[in-house]
Amino acid sequence: MSAGDDARRGPERTTIVVVADQALVAARVETMLREIASARVMIATARELTALAEEPGSAIVILAMAAPSIARTLAMLRGTGRTVPMIVLTSAPHEAWTARARRDGVRAVLRPDATAEELTAAIAATRAGLLTLHPDAVGAVSAPATAVAPMALTPREHDVLEMMAEGMSNRAIAVRLKISRHTVKFHVASVLAKLGARSRTEAVTAGVRQGLISL
Repeated sequence: MSAGDDARRGPERTTIVVVADQALVAARVETMLREIASARVMIATARELTALAEEPGSAIVILAMAAPSIARTLAMLRGTGRTVPMIVLTSAPHEAWTARARRDGVRAVLRPDATAEELTAAIAATRAGLLTLHPDAVGAVSAPATAVAPMALTPREHDVLEMMAEGMSNRAIAVRLKISRHTVKFHVASVLAKLGARSRTEAVTAGVRQGLISL
């Protein structure tokens, strides 16, 4: 089975919930999803999403809205105590790709004109625990295509990289993330390897250069 087959099959096991600030946008995304995969697709409002987030089961939320609306929706969901993986479609990718958004569950940021292939790939990557970013989200405005974030850092590895940039020790990172120091050490080693760095300082520098974090 090819990687393309895997991507097309990705949404079949997951409910896709579309939340948009315009009905036409929601309808367009829903139609696209139904064309690319036989998935359970739902359209919901931001307020309805709060109730859906509290229900058991696997779901991926697609937020198709302006950056300020995304921030308000994420703040609303924060009170549920459950992090739902989300794909954001917005005309301001850089504004939507923040540390707060990543902690709130944002796993992909694309532009509103994302193609069916890009959206399918983002869903598959989200299910696999990877991040998918439009180049504009990390400042590379001239880059031509959507791709998995540089070196495909996982969301947890992003958290660790950001804390490394804050100068936190492995012990402090373990306390904040509520994981063992052994697990932190594993994540640090993975970050260094993926960024081609020999030290934590080099990793932070590479992360800044690639737009993964900011100081």
